[in-house]
This record gives sequence, structure tokens and C-alpha cells, in this order.
Amino acid sequence: MAEERVASSEVNLVLLNSALTQLMRRIRAVDERQGVGRARLAALAVLRFGGACSASELAEREMVSRVTMHHILTGLERDGLIRRSPDPNDGRRQHVLLTARGRATIDRAHRARIAYLQELAGAIEPEQLAVACEVLDALRNAASRA
Repeated sequence: MAEERVASSEVNLVLLNSALTQLMRRIRAVDERQGVGRARLAALAVLRFGGACSASELAEREMVSRVTMHHILTGLERDGLIRRSPDPNDGRRQHVLLTARGRATIDRAHRARIAYLQELAGAIEPEQLAVACEVLDALRNAASRA
């Protein structure tokens, strides 16, 4: 009986992996239609939903090197999507902030993702969707602790 549960659990994890992989591929296609690269959209999302932070903090949150984040921010700044402001408490640091154009860009991309997910969720019972959200939230929390 225990072996059957383990086998069933492994099958479920394989199915979960496959579903998440396919869903992220399709969401990536939605993101690509926004005309802003994925890494740039991800940085904008961190700033929009997490608030201003330093380039180092942004790199850490996105799990990229500081050099990579520097390149991402340089492009975002060049395109007028972010601005940098000196940290009043530490002259060596700068805060990265969204501009109005950056906020509009990430809000448009976020709406596109949500619209896509609403389209998919239309075929799912609300109770099933609620359970899926609980499970995904638990997995996200476990990943953040790992």
C-alpha cells in the first residue's frame, strides 16, 4: 500500500511538472507579445509588485548575477521604463524605481497574463481552481524556503 502511494505521488509529480512546463511555455508566448523581453518584464514585475529596491536586491530576487541585472536595468533605463535615485541613507547605493511608462508596460503585460489565465480557467470549476491555487501557493512557499 505504501509503495502504491509513493508510485502515485511520483506520477502526480510528473504530471505537475509537465503541466507547469507547458503552462509556462504558453505564458511565455503571451509575454513575448508584449514587446519586452522576459528578463526585463520580470524585473519590472518585481518593482511593480515589490516596490523600489537596489539593483543588488533586484538581482537576488530574480536569481541572476549583478552583472546580468546591470545590463537589464541599463536597457530599461534607456527605454524610459525605470529610473535610478540615490539612496538617502547610503550614497553608494541607488534605488531602482518604475517610471509611469514602466508601470504602464508591466500593468499591460500583467493584464494580458491574467486574461489568458481567465480564458483557461473558464473551463474549470471554481472549487477546482481554488484548490489548485492553494496547492500552487504551498509549492511557492516551500520553494521560497528551500
